[in-house]
Amino acid sequence: MTIEEIQKNTSFLFLCKDAYFKKIRPADSESRLSEEYKSLVEIGKIYFDNNLVENFGMYLKESQYRIQLWTAHLILEYGNPNNNLRQQCIDEIIKYTNNPLAREIENEEKLWLNNYYENQTKND
Repeated sequence: MTIEEIQKNTSFLFLCKDAYFKKIRPADSESRLSEEYKSLVEIGKIYFDNNLVENFGMYLKESQYRIQLWTAHLILEYGNPNNNLRQQCIDEIIKYTNNPLAREIENEEKLWLNNYYENQTKND
């Protein structure tokens, strides 16, 4: 799949929707084994390899099917965002750390953020 093909269609959006209904989440370690997860990572990497991290960041404005959460995770894990976009992604993930209607996601995101901050401290 090329960046042109991805930008012409909505494959990222549909994959996020599919992942949502299959209960595949970006911070869930078991989800990383799924084909949907791998496909979402592949799409993100195509954007990043083409220096389009800012374009990919536009998905942070989507509010259905956890599209913004997937976007934030993929940018932080695989992209090279500027400080502003990095903070937007972190802020998006923080929103999910206080979710009484989805305790499992809340706990996954808290753990993921703790690991992210720990790794950032090691790399600085």
